[in-house]
Amino acid sequence: MGSSCCVQERSQNRASIASKAIEDELEYMKEITFSKQRRQILLYEDKPICYFLSKIEFSNDTIVTAYSLNERGTINEFEQYEQIQEEIVKQIQEQCNETINSIDDWIKLCDNDNTKSLLKLFIKQIEVDNQTKLNATKCEFIVPGKPQDFIELMSNFQIQKELDSRIDAFYPIKKNEENKESVIYLSYKPILMTSAREFIYYKKTKEIDTNVWCDVSKSIQDPQYPIKNKVRGEILLSGYLIQPLSNLKNNDYINNRFKNKNFDQYSFVRMYSLCDFKMSIPFYLAKGQVKSEMVKYIDLIYQKLQ
Repeated sequence: MGSSCCVQERSQNRASIASKAIEDELEYMKEITFSKQRRQILLYEDKPICYFLSKIEFSNDTIVTAYSLNERGTINEFEQYEQIQEEIVKQIQEQCNETINSIDDWIKLCDNDNTKSLLKLFIKQIEVDNQTKLNATKCEFIVPGKPQDFIELMSNFQIQKELDSRIDAFYPIKKNEENKESVIYLSYKPILMTSAREFIYYKKTKEIDTNVWCDVSKSIQDPQYPIKNKVRGEILLSGYLIQPLSNLKNNDYINNRFKNKNFDQYSFVRMYSLCDFKMSIPFYLAKGQVKSEMVKYIDLIYQKLQ
């Protein structure tokens, strides 16, 4: 009897001790987790945003928080881009509004009348100096929804990484939300025999007419962003114009091409791009590559907006 009581008492004591040990361990784990998180915050809180984002993978919520904390004082930094902004907005309007059908030196890569986007894609070689020839691309297509839906998708860095598996890093270094402008870092992974490429460029989104939007990008030179371990490419001019398809009801070409579409449900996009990836690709190979990549990319954009 006494022996049984002693055993029972010892069992209860052991259970109590084990329970207390488990509770202590859980509390310790909580403290460790919090302290680790705190150390990470302290480690990076004095770093510039470009360093901060290049070193850590974030969820979307964390990125938004990080950007908002690092936007103090950036509005004045964008004053240096006022002149370039006016120039490139004007240039992208001219390029996108130029009638493609009347240009003899553009080569048609596709005219997908049977696809949902009705993508029409062209390419042309342009000599930018006495030695360098670059491939310019121009296209037009429709997307479901309003222009703002398309603009938001194109400005969503996480979605763009999902749409293009070649992208390694993509984020704004600084931005001015009020004026819809930013400086962006973009890098591509090395592919086959091609080393990694990176771009640092200024991006501006502007309403140029009632519900007609222009989004334009151009590389910038800035000692704050030195070239490190990748080849620095250059965006000479890239961007698009977008507006509701209903804006163009009186355009004969638009009426004929999209006659089977409900104009109130779509937006019309014209794109232009002239980029220097600092590599030499034979023109006949470039044509096939551009066609394959653009058809896939526009199809994915369309699907995302449905």
